[in-house]
Amino acid sequence: MELSKFISKAAKVGEIYNLHHFRLGWQKPEYRRLMGNELVYPPSPKVIEAVRSIADRLNYYPEDPYTDVELRAKLAEYVGLPGRADWITCGNGSMEVIDLLYKAFLDEGDEILISTPDYSPYTRRVPLYGASVVSVLPVDQDFNYTLESFTSKITPKTKMALVSRPNNPDGHQISRELVRGLCQTGILVVIDEAYFEFGDSPVEDLLDEYPNLVISHTFSKAMGLAGIRLGWIVARPELIEAVNRVRTPLNIGLVTKVAAMAAIDDADYIRENVRRVKEDREFLFNELKKFPGFYPIPSQANFVMIRVTNGLKASEIYEYLLGKGYITRSFVNARGLPGDQYFRITIGAHEDVLGVLKELRNYFEENSISLQSTTVKERM
Repeated sequence: MELSKFISKAAKVGEIYNLHHFRLGWQKPEYRRLMGNELVYPPSPKVIEAVRSIADRLNYYPEDPYTDVELRAKLAEYVGLPGRADWITCGNGSMEVIDLLYKAFLDEGDEILISTPDYSPYTRRVPLYGASVVSVLPVDQDFNYTLESFTSKITPKTKMALVSRPNNPDGHQISRELVRGLCQTGILVVIDEAYFEFGDSPVEDLLDEYPNLVISHTFSKAMGLAGIRLGWIVARPELIEAVNRVRTPLNIGLVTKVAAMAAIDDADYIRENVRRVKEDREFLFNELKKFPGFYPIPSQANFVMIRVTNGLKASEIYEYLLGKGYITRSFVNARGLPGDQYFRITIGAHEDVLGVLKELRNYFEENSISLQSTTVKERM
């Protein structure tokens, strides 16, 4: 029997996302996970206690996000919108959140503007809904964009623009003025603020001014809860209602809910971890600048991406660090990152930062590359 006749058009154009870096992290727990932009610090003690306290009730279904006013109210308050629970809905991590937006708002023949590079699942899901991706290129090697970068790509078919802010994988953060300008075009503007705690100037306040603005968030980064898979969308209630119509019921588990609420209640723990990450990010960035052939991209996220020159290959550096027990990310011919020039390091604990710098120094010495003044000193 020819089974291909049963396969839908969406499945035929779909792609399987490569997540082997996470398998490697679980198969080699002794390796340091500096590849997925996770928080290396454990969850808040309040989160651990909350999860334990709910264990004897896991035989029951959770409440659906549509009726779970308490969870949505707490999320709204966290992003500075108290009393607006009806402006929130939830998904099983950022990946489902973005997919829900596509389901709710993209039709066949629509176009969506996506910055290049950006989070790779953005582009993979668009063809499933019959829409097309229009790539928006930066204007320089630091991955800056102008409003014209986007507006020059708008056509009558343009339905949506999607940008992560700060950007993954390069760490750049588009300006508030650019977000305003995008909203003023009248298309639907989606800003993914997965890393906003590590940057500055979030844009939730613009929701009152622009009804066509949608903002997504996650618990996988600053919250240190990638394992619970919780993302959420902030938008006008009419848009949230549309998303809820296409959302799978009961898509948020009970453990996820109680962990999320406990994490928000421990704001001091979150702030301290963010402070540590930002401090180590700047330390790593400044040290990487000392390596010849390395050009670290200024970052507002919890990672630093490096462009290599002078004959260096990012994939070789990745393999060397892997052999030393550090899993990073190599981007070989990735969307918007041509050639073998880019790799990325998630900010781990300070000991991880020192360890990676030490191994990079060893790599240069073993390959007879002059290091000049690259001695790594402990942060005071």
